[in-house]
Amino acid sequence: SGQPAGVAQSRVGLLWALAAAVAALGSALLFDALPGVNWLLWTAAASGGLLVFARRRGAAPAPAMLLSGAAVVIAGAAAVTASPGLWVLICLSVVVLLAIAMLLTARPSLQSITPRFAATAPLFAFYHAARQTMRRAADATQLMQSSRARAWVRGLAITLPVLLVFALLLAGADPLFASWRDSLGRLIDSWEFAPRVVFFAMLLVIVLGAYGYALAGSAGALSAETDAPQRWLGSTERLMLLGSVAALFWLFLAVQLGYLFGNLPQVAESGVTFAEYARRGFGELSVVASASALLIVVSERYGQSGGRERLLRLLTFASLAAVLLLLASAFRRVWLYESAYGFTTSRLYAQVYMCAVVVGMILLAVEVAGAFDAARVFRRASAAAVMLFIALIYWNHEAWIASRNIDRFASTGQLDVDYLTKQLSSDAIPTIAVRLPSLPDTLHAHIRQSITEQFAKREQRRPRAWFEWNMSDARSRRALQAPVVASGATATPE
Repeated sequence: SGQPAGVAQSRVGLLWALAAAVAALGSALLFDALPGVNWLLWTAAASGGLLVFARRRGAAPAPAMLLSGAAVVIAGAAAVTASPGLWVLICLSVVVLLAIAMLLTARPSLQSITPRFAATAPLFAFYHAARQTMRRAADATQLMQSSRARAWVRGLAITLPVLLVFALLLAGADPLFASWRDSLGRLIDSWEFAPRVVFFAMLLVIVLGAYGYALAGSAGALSAETDAPQRWLGSTERLMLLGSVAALFWLFLAVQLGYLFGNLPQVAESGVTFAEYARRGFGELSVVASASALLIVVSERYGQSGGRERLLRLLTFASLAAVLLLLASAFRRVWLYESAYGFTTSRLYAQVYMCAVVVGMILLAVEVAGAFDAARVFRRASAAAVMLFIALIYWNHEAWIASRNIDRFASTGQLDVDYLTKQLSSDAIPTIAVRLPSLPDTLHAHIRQSITEQFAKREQRRPRAWFEWNMSDARSRRALQAPVVASGATATPE
């Protein structure tokens, strides 16, 4: 592309060297390793390399930096929490964010992020990365045919065997060299190196392709969605749809006002238990609220107004208000269920989801009041969801759940010990250990033994390496070694 041959070759050399280094780092830190600080280190290295090549092209990829930074922050939570479920969500979030960041290096604009763009980003990123890897491999093959490259290959072919022979000879004269030789021999005998090499090759394909894509720039970038949407939903149909939905929601609220916001299980002869009250309606109300948001987006994006803007907007706001009330009812149902039966992660996640939907509905209402842009609503709602997710994974909510359930025991005398000790992850162990003295002696001893056994089972595979350090694991280990836990000492509550 008009660049001097030396500059182009230096970029190719840097591309391969940095990609190989990041892939090797991933192979060393991630393969068969527990989640910990290693996720943060590798995500930061991979993101840094991506931005290096985007900047070498002369771009200032602020959107890519923003998405990469969010991925690094989320990956860091792997060293904070010990919850396997959150590890899965963290991994998926990092993959999606890095895929979007890679694609944005070719088209550095947040306006490019639309629902379709975000949903297909991982597939398109992998596709473009694979194409770039094949292209770079073909370029490397051509470079290998030069006289200088052939000299390097011959030099390696001569040097490596000589170094190997000398190293084996020196191993007989030095214990450190001997230990390295023995470790290498055990690795080869056990064939453990084979899957690690495959893992390295897979990472190299992805990293090399991503870096090559960032260096290539706009070539192969996804086309922007700039065409105006076809408005196939007429104004009459919109009036009928929105009016009917709004009327149905408000009729539902009016007929069951006491049921929704009251406490029906306390009504004599209602025949409804707390479990039925919370479970029977929560799921339906949450689905209706989420589907209503999608319905309003479709109506605004693909609907015609026909001179009825004010009436359509009024019906839309009526539907939004009803949905917010339905979400408030669903939230209250879960809250009552927690008050009656205790706190769990699934119930807390349901409440967090409802909070996210409420934020989305408010953003949607703001957009409906102005010039509606579905992509802008999606970007703002996604940003809010990412911030809410970051707050959740860094907040030790399992410790909070354990503390609240122990608080309930003081007033109700009921405590789900099995859930407390077996269903919660190591995140809750330090808090449980601190609260043990407030429990009766028999319950204290049972919980102490159970959490010790569960922690031992989780950590029995092998000691953690330095790059597998996890704050929750370290705090749990210290808590279990504390005198009040290790000795079984109790303090009689007042």
